[in-house]
Amino acid sequence: MSRRVKTRINPIRNTTVEVAANHRVDVYHSVVSMSLPGFLCLFASFFLLANALFGWLYWLNPDSIGGLKSNAYSEYFFFSVQTLATIGYGAKFPQTLYADVLVTIESMIGLLSVGLFAAIAFARFSIPRARIVFSDKLVIHTHDGVPTLMMRIANERSNQIIDADVSMSLIMREVTPEGMKFRRIHDLKLTRSHTPILSLTWTIFHPIVPGSPLFGHTPQSLAQHEFGLVVTVKGLDETISQTVHANHVYAPSQLLWNHRFKDVFVEDPVTGKAQIDLMAISEVQPL
Repeated sequence: MSRRVKTRINPIRNTTVEVAANHRVDVYHSVVSMSLPGFLCLFASFFLLANALFGWLYWLNPDSIGGLKSNAYSEYFFFSVQTLATIGYGAKFPQTLYADVLVTIESMIGLLSVGLFAAIAFARFSIPRARIVFSDKLVIHTHDGVPTLMMRIANERSNQIIDADVSMSLIMREVTPEGMKFRRIHDLKLTRSHTPILSLTWTIFHPIVPGSPLFGHTPQSLAQHEFGLVVTVKGLDETISQTVHANHVYAPSQLLWNHRFKDVFVEDPVTGKAQIDLMAISEVQPL
């Protein structure tokens, strides 16, 4: 089977990585996962190209379409638009067997394409997405007498995420006694990895105690491992009753030693009620 090379961005080192993959492309997954502007551009490109092709085929036989104001290509193009979209205003009509065959083919393509694009659009908009905000930084400082790695998340929506779980994994470049280099994934033990309701903020703690892959490391020694920290959050969205998930990858430059997060709770001077400033979720201060 033929092979191809696919380029990905490595978020840990901010570099590009070339990955060998099969030549077969998953078109459906690519279309569903592309950005909304890209999807709209794809739809517009298909629509215009299809009409340009059929308009040219109608234009090859000028007498095939009746009710035209002239034999300009634009007249045949807009007749194709009416046919492909099943509009049919009635002013323009096929009047030869050649045109009837083209109209039949174009009508089938139009019905099929409308159904496919509508199904893909529905699939795109029906995908449950979490609006989880991750702090831009990780901090390490002493907490309850123990050096602790911390990061912070918050629910950006006004609803709640039920039974939220968080996991934290450390990816480090290591060398075996045989001299083989590879990246090892260490699951970090958290003080609390589950919360019944995530509606405000949540600070994640990993105590750096014996047994932790971070134990005994300094900023200099940890940087040599070219580490990356992957955080994954999942839970049940109470509004749509579907599981949502989010993840974030931290690079070594985002880890700050001997820093702490600033408080995100502020008091409304008018009502006296406590509010959360999500803009300050990544603000830290040195100790």
